[in-house]
Amino acid sequence: MRNSKKTGLRILLVEDSESDAALIVRELQKLELKIVSLRVQTRGEMSRQISEFKPEMILTDYALPDFDGAQALALAQERCPDVPVIVISGAVGEETAVSLLNHGATDFVLKDGLKRLAPSVHRALQKVAERKARRKADAMRKQYSAKLQALSRRLVEVQETERRNIARELHDEIGQSLTVIQLNLQGLMLARGITALKPRLTESLQVVEHMLEQVQDISLNLRPSMLDDLGLESALRWYTERQATLVGLHVEFHMDTLLQRLDPVIETECFRVAQGALTNVVRHAHAQSVTVELRQQDHLLHLRVRDDGIGFDVSSLRDKAIGGESLGLLSMAERTALTGGGIEFTSTPREGTEVHAWFPLNRTIQSSKSKTS
Repeated sequence: MRNSKKTGLRILLVEDSESDAALIVRELQKLELKIVSLRVQTRGEMSRQISEFKPEMILTDYALPDFDGAQALALAQERCPDVPVIVISGAVGEETAVSLLNHGATDFVLKDGLKRLAPSVHRALQKVAERKARRKADAMRKQYSAKLQALSRRLVEVQETERRNIARELHDEIGQSLTVIQLNLQGLMLARGITALKPRLTESLQVVEHMLEQVQDISLNLRPSMLDDLGLESALRWYTERQATLVGLHVEFHMDTLLQRLDPVIETECFRVAQGALTNVVRHAHAQSVTVELRQQDHLLHLRVRDDGIGFDVSSLRDKAIGGESLGLLSMAERTALTGGGIEFTSTPREGTEVHAWFPLNRTIQSSKSKTS
């Protein structure tokens, strides 16, 4: 029954009765398909031909001398799980048929109802085609997702590099220039014969001093130098106390002692998430106190920012974030995801909010550079 030309649908027929096999092949010939069939009778033959014949479909009898249809199905699922298996039998109870279908058989056909075989084969082939299409689509989605993640990581790195460069320029160039102007104005204020100019000099000096404060604030918000120089703990403690001072918050800070510096990417992303959470507390929470915790547990770095403010409806805000209306939440979620971590928002109206983010201490997702520079 084997066609030496391996062109067409390769069907492995597990059947010990030659006459039954002939009837099955006759039904298969009614298909508008080219069929290449091969009959085997034993478990050993089936196992060998799965490797050699490489069937695209398996039709198996249930009652066989060497083994039964359930064992044939198990062997097929072990050796070629993507190949559809149709069980064909003379007389099998409904319970057995249902069990075979539940264990992965594509269909069940009775030998006295072989007219159902051709439609069953068509359905099986359709399922195979649909499965291949889904897998191809999933592979493409994963590919695009990987490319988007790589692009997002690169954008974050570029953003941090630009932040650092702008902060340095503000501090070193503009800050120093304003300091020179400030010193010159202070010197003029002490000179003789400029009484008439003192009001203007005083006003100019005040403007310069205000600009110096703004430049310093912008520089620190862009990229605090202590994050690079002293690490996450110092930068986070400084930023928390600074933000709390702006609005008169009571602040508590708890942190496990870090024995060594963390991955620079983890330090940066953890600081940015804390920065976003604290900014929300200052702007929206109307809180009296805020607590920041940094703990190491189960190879993860856990950041928690809790406040006793007015809280919010998490589901509503999550919908806004998905719709692009709350970019702050999206940014925090994206930053944690890019490191292989995650984030949760817990809040109840009038009972405060907690932002819990976690980051892998042994980071497996590598950035395009070992360190943001």
